[in-house]
Amino acid sequence: MKIRVRLAKERVARFISHLDFAGAVEKAVRRAALPVAYSEGFTPRPKIAFGSALALGGTSEAEFADFELRELLPVAEFKTRLEAQLPAGIKVLAAREVSKNAPSLMAQINAASYQVEAQLTGRQEKEIQTAWEEFLEQGSIIIVKETKSKRRDLDIRPLILQARLRARDAGGTWDLLLRAGSTGNVRPEEVLQAFWNANNWHGFIETIHRTGLYIESRGNLLSPLVEFKVRGEVEGNR
Repeated sequence: MKIRVRLAKERVARFISHLDFAGAVEKAVRRAALPVAYSEGFTPRPKIAFGSALALGGTSEAEFADFELRELLPVAEFKTRLEAQLPAGIKVLAAREVSKNAPSLMAQINAASYQVEAQLTGRQEKEIQTAWEEFLEQGSIIIVKETKSKRRDLDIRPLILQARLRARDAGGTWDLLLRAGSTGNVRPEEVLQAFWNANNWHGFIETIHRTGLYIESRGNLLSPLVEFKVRGEVEGNR
């Protein structure tokens, strides 16, 4: 069977890397003696697959992971045993059995939502709000993406699906829905840096909080817990 879990990464855990986050979950699985299946070969690994990585320093209420089990186990029991062994700052929000044939999280997820708090010292509320609206009206927004081997230009405007700013003097709160995954990907910090660059401003991001990961289809946003569900979801405390 396969169980899909939604996890939270709280402020106390915000400087845990994605690799260490995955490692903490794997350790919790071992301590809880959960019947997770392992790969074959010289270095067997637990069959746990995570969704899109969260940048270091961010918090989240939408970290997803698939756990393949070698035997049947009630979802409620799996959830209880796992959350009892997780370290401070990582919590189970919900769990659900999904079809063993369900596509992987990385193959499914293609959108992510964030709430970002940022400072723009010396700028007034109306000035920021007007500049943001003009920024989004552009037909294209080009940024430079750098990897170890090359630099390339990327138009991020099609990757900004929804964007709302609640401006205030010297800053604001941005609610962003962005394209994610193999079909296209842009990070919230890249969007805001492009906004600042367009206005020759210097801003500072205070917090980035991921509020959701989604399967976007024909304009509809589906939760990875809803798609390919088998049995009822077990909710945790928010």
